[in-house]
Parts: sequence; C-alpha cells; structure tokens
Amino acid sequence: MSKANKGRTAAIRALMAVDEGSHVEDTLDQHAPRGGPDRGLAWHLALGTLRWRGALDSSLQPFLKTPVDRLDPAVKWAMRMGLFEVHCSRTPSRAAVHQAVEVTKAVGFRRASGMVNAVLRRASGAPLNDDAAVCLPPWLYERWGKYEGWLKRIREPASISVCGTPPHGIEMQPAQLDGDDYPDIWTLSDNVGDITRLDGFDEGLFWVMDPSAAKVADLVSKSVGPSGRVLDACAAPGGKTFRMIQSGLDVTACDISHERLNLMNTNLTRLRMKAELSVHDWIEGPMGDVPLFDAVLVDAPCTGLGVVRRHPEIIWRRQPGDPAAMSVTQRVILKHAAAHVKPGGALIYSVCSMEPEEGVQVIESLAGWEVENRWASIPPIGDEDGFQVFVLRRLTEI
Repeated sequence: MSKANKGRTAAIRALMAVDEGSHVEDTLDQHAPRGGPDRGLAWHLALGTLRWRGALDSSLQPFLKTPVDRLDPAVKWAMRMGLFEVHCSRTPSRAAVHQAVEVTKAVGFRRASGMVNAVLRRASGAPLNDDAAVCLPPWLYERWGKYEGWLKRIREPASISVCGTPPHGIEMQPAQLDGDDYPDIWTLSDNVGDITRLDGFDEGLFWVMDPSAAKVADLVSKSVGPSGRVLDACAAPGGKTFRMIQSGLDVTACDISHERLNLMNTNLTRLRMKAELSVHDWIEGPMGDVPLFDAVLVDAPCTGLGVVRRHPEIIWRRQPGDPAAMSVTQRVILKHAAAHVKPGGALIYSVCSMEPEEGVQVIESLAGWEVENRWASIPPIGDEDGFQVFVLRRLTEI
C-alpha cells in the first residue's frame, strides 16, 4: 500500500499532466479526492508549485548536475512540490521531504526516490530564492519587471469574486478594481472551498466573475443603453453575457466550441436567464443572415497572460513570439465580427492580456473605426486580472 498522501499524489499527477499540455485545474478536478482536506491540499500544492516554479528551480539547481527542467517529469515535480511545501506551508520540513519521496514512488519512479530525498534535504536547509527576476522566464520579466506589486501578487492565490446575490454565511467584501470598490461584485474569503457547494449556487443567485470581466460587460452596456441588442462573439464560459443580461440587454452569444456553449447553457438555466446561442468560427468569416446589433463584443482568444494568477501554468508555457502570433488571429476575428455592428453601433474589443501586440496594435490595424473609450488594468492593482478593452465607433465617412 502506498504511503503517499492522496492529495499530494493528485497534485503531482496534475503537475505531470501540465507538461503534456493540460490545464492544471482540469487535471486536479480529475485526480483530487472529491472532498475533505486532501482535496484542498491538492489544489494548494499544485497551484502553489506552479506559481513559485521559477524560485523553486533556482533554489534546487545548485544541488543538481542536470538542469531541473530536463529531469523526468515525476522527479522534477516531486522536488518542486516538496520544496514548495517546505517553505510555503505549515508542514514540518522532514514530513514534506518524506512525502515528496513517497509520491515519487507512488507515480512509478521508485528508482529516483533516493535522489529526491537527498536533494530536498540539502535544498530545504537553504533559503528560498524569491527574487522576482527568477520567478518569470527572462522575456516576460523584461516586460513585467517594473510591475513590482503585480510580480508579488502572481505568486499568491487569486481571490474569487462573484456577481449577483452574494452567498450567505461567509466572509466577503466589495471587490476592488483600480483601487476602488466595484459595484455589485464581491470578493469572497480565501477559505470558501468549492464554490458550487455554497448556499445559493444551485438556486442561481450568483456566478463567478472577475471585476475586470465585469468592467468589460459594463462598458458594453454603457455603450448601447438599456434594452439594446448585443452580440457576444466569443462568449463562453459566459460571465460577460450573464452580466449584460442582468443589466437588461438582449444577448446573442456565440462561440466556436459546442462543449463550452453547452456548459454556458447549463449556467443560463441555473441563473434563470435566456440568451440565443450559436456556434460560429470567426476565422471563416462573418455569420450568416442575422440582423445587425447595437453592439458587438469581441472578447478575443489571447495568450491569457493577464490571468496567470488563476492559471499559473501559462507563465512558463508562453513563448516570446506568442503575443504577436495571437494578434494575427485577433485581427481576423475582430474584422469579421465588426460586420455585424449596425450603423451608429459600438464594437467592443477586449483581451485578458496586458501585452500591446494583443491590444492597441490590434485596434490600430482595424481601418474605419475610432476609439471612443478605453480601459486597461496594466498592471492590475485591486482584485482584478490584467485586461484591455476598447470601445469603437465606425467613422462616419466609411
């Protein structure tokens, strides 16, 4: 029988799956125990190890002959996770090292357990190198090095915010955006656990929503006024659509993914909201014969570098050329979606990225439109993620 804790074993399996391209939250949901403290432990260890990966590698490397990233996946993640637990949890150092050895065995690398034990015992006696310069890939540190507060926050767990009627019986406070309270968004305490088990979730009283995403939806509402017709061109998972419906707008929601739209429809039912849903690939061109809209929102697919607090695997997965590469797709989608804006209507473009290639440079490529309003959290300073949003109007002479 394995002596490895189930939560730790789930965490390392999730981290190994990240190397294969999986999202850590998806794999945690598959591997973690369904309830109890071990489920929370799995999430804490996996996400924390990813957030501190650069610092952990820097602290492990002096005790290794091989670069950390070239070790077998189970071995490198066991070392990283073990060292994270030593420095960033209440677990005694000896127990954390012991469990790192046991999870190495549990995932089939018994032959490497001695090396994991030896390296961690030496590394755990030295302070963790938390210099911000080692916590990011060099190319990303070159872009973000001046954002000291942001670099600290991306190593901390992200708060959960909700929109709607907040759940009863838990600690919460108004969500902060740009340093001020943001209307109708509440940030929950860090120990809420599974959001779907909170009072009011099944009844459809609230949904999870970052204040930045709420800001995007509110700018759409402001641009069209009450009862306007809006096309949410890249709608799933649906938070912005829900916010716009709540404000009184008639929303048609599109996405390229049947699966994501099905999940969105489930949430619409839970929230007792209605929206017309449609599958469409904007790369192929505009939609078919549909009426024009008062506003079209293009929350475009992007690098996701603005949401690395919630998806820390993105930090080491992205490459220097990715923002520019993503902008090619973003420009095509924006151009095709713009065809559905009625005369005098608004085109709203947003991305959960702070990079100029995905923001202002995309807008500059769109002929015949001018910026009426813009907002960006670069860098975020409240509860928000890193977003950019532009409200555009068609030039009258075009």
